[in-house]
Amino acid sequence: MAEQRGASVGSAIDLGCGTGVLCEALHAADIDTLGVDLSREMIGIARQRSPGLRYAVADIVDLPDLGRFDLATCTGDAINHIPSLGDVGRVFGNVHATLTPGGYFVFDLLNPTEVAPGEPFEVPCGEKGLVRFLTEDRGDGRIALHIDMFEDGAPRFSETIREVVHDVDAVLDLLRRRGFIILQCADRLLLDSDNHGTTWFIAAQRA
Repeated sequence: MAEQRGASVGSAIDLGCGTGVLCEALHAADIDTLGVDLSREMIGIARQRSPGLRYAVADIVDLPDLGRFDLATCTGDAINHIPSLGDVGRVFGNVHATLTPGGYFVFDLLNPTEVAPGEPFEVPCGEKGLVRFLTEDRGDGRIALHIDMFEDGAPRFSETIREVVHDVDAVLDLLRRRGFIILQCADRLLLDSDNHGTTWFIAAQRA
């Protein structure tokens, strides 16, 4: 997206980075990347997986000054981990302050159609890792996401995260009020891709 607009991305901050999978991909694209997560356990795993990458333990709602970046990402339903729209707005304000002028912010957001309870689904994580996800609908837009991580078939990490399905129009309004231009809100990250999904992928630019 940045390349299509004639912009270059030399640095990125991945908020809610978890075990650092996206950080590794950004680093592989020659982007200097900092991963941030509130979970010390997740950051510990990320550092073991990629000891040469930079990580920090921090709350994205009360984000300290970690520098300036051309790109901010926040995926894996991290915005939905924040129950209050007021705090979501604080995150957007933090991102705006963190980005360089004209910098990009890309994140995903739960779509109500994807949160119905169902069978667990599994995602490979590195060469020997596996992450299993199970969604439990608690009603009134409240979701429990159960995460189990395995390495070489042995349990490595388990966590249950409480999530809230936020109204996408309210989230977009918060973005605009925090000084962002909305570039995209779609069910796929790349508009020229046929890989449709149920998650909202939102791209914005610091005005």
